[in-house]
Amino acid sequence: MSSKCCWWSCVALLAGTGMMAACSGDRPRDLALPPDVKAPSAVQVPTSMPAAVDVQTSPARAATHTDAVKPLTAGKPRRVMLGGVDLTGVGYDRGSSTAPVVMIDLSDFACPYCGEFSLTTYPAIEREYVKTGKVFFKYVPFVVGSFPHSAEATRVVECAAEQGAFWPMVTRVYEGQGQWRRSGDAYAVLSGIAGAAGLDTARIGSCYASRRTDVRTARASSIASDLGVRVTPSFIVNERPVQGALPIEEFRKVIDAALMVSHLNK
Repeated sequence: MSSKCCWWSCVALLAGTGMMAACSGDRPRDLALPPDVKAPSAVQVPTSMPAAVDVQTSPARAATHTDAVKPLTAGKPRRVMLGGVDLTGVGYDRGSSTAPVVMIDLSDFACPYCGEFSLTTYPAIEREYVKTGKVFFKYVPFVVGSFPHSAEATRVVECAAEQGAFWPMVTRVYEGQGQWRRSGDAYAVLSGIAGAAGLDTARIGSCYASRRTDVRTARASSIASDLGVRVTPSFIVNERPVQGALPIEEFRKVIDAALMVSHLNK
């Protein structure tokens, strides 16, 4: 079946399913950080997504990047290993830390299909699986490098997180995507969105100018590259990579299958 996604490789094969993700829409040139964001270290890009997810609930190890902005989550984050890559503390988490299924969403705020998933499909996943303790959801916003104003949008949302408004801003930024993507002054539009959400725009402006959240974005973008992500949105549901904004019916099949495997392995 076909799925909606923004891609910059030819055709994406959904590993282990035999289904092809026929992608359309924006096709960025390459997965690269914007010129004004430095990656914390060089990464090697594999040719495929890792085959398995190793999820552990033991306390996370201490951060190795002393200059990193700490994730804005309460308590110790759930440890999540993906193909040898540590995603603990990367991105933003929702749901029970002991949920049997871990779902990771790697998305770019300027990707139209990422917005479609977030606004139309995720609410059902949250209602049916996250809030019921079945799914631990990790959202990893990263910058592809070729979508218009992606870096600006990501920085504003990360700054909103400092005011405890990450999730509300995710929704509002996706809702206003058509405006700020086309704007000659994306920051002004994004700042207006933050103001309409009731945030302190002076604090947003100060944070934005300081660029202190860029280290989080660089880390997330490097991890996406390290994992070989070539399609947005890209998901990992326990051991299964899923590419594109599939209909909710397809996500239900994937999540329910992961729940069944988890139950059988108990």
